[in-house]
Amino acid sequence: MEKSTLFERFGQTIAPGRVIFQEGDAGDTMYIIQHGKVKITKRVSEVDKILMVLEKGDFFGEMAIIRHIKRTATATAVDTCGLLTFNREGFLNMISKNTNIAMNIIDKLCLRLEIADNQIRDLAKRDLKSLVISALNDLKRASTATDQDGNVLVLTYLHTINNIASQINSSAKEVEQVIDSLVDTRFLAIEGQMIKIVDTNELEKLAGYLK
Repeated sequence: MEKSTLFERFGQTIAPGRVIFQEGDAGDTMYIIQHGKVKITKRVSEVDKILMVLEKGDFFGEMAIIRHIKRTATATAVDTCGLLTFNREGFLNMISKNTNIAMNIIDKLCLRLEIADNQIRDLAKRDLKSLVISALNDLKRASTATDQDGNVLVLTYLHTINNIASQINSSAKEVEQVIDSLVDTRFLAIEGQMIKIVDTNELEKLAGYLK
């Protein structure tokens, strides 16, 4: 099936700024962009956050026909857009007759999964870091150890690593990697077998911010 024939049967032109669908709407249609750009936004804390801007060849709204769920984000035309629109039956019929479009959709879905996986990994790393910092702050509050000048909190390295790992249900190696990554910050240093919290006030502020 040629692209021109597809657009004649399933195409529509969307004016700039028009909302194609709204987050929370019911939907039974997915879209493939033939030309123009579409921004996908989600409402977070009363602010519309742009998740992505899609271009020619990209598709969106597929969850409505795959899982029959409400729209999870808002789609808005950035400029004049030409869109192919399909309900579930039309989509299945189209990809069964056009392997190139089917493969393009599979490739893009795989890419989205890869991006999502990387984002999840990044979030997990950030979450582990926040847990370690919060645990360090808790240890700081429970300790009275200081250096000879009395202004730096001193913790035994291995004991601290194992203590934090036990608290947050993580491995000692993962905690050690986070601790090492915090070296050269303005509040933490490692000397021999000791961890020195140079700026206890800064650590407390950061721990509070991450909670």
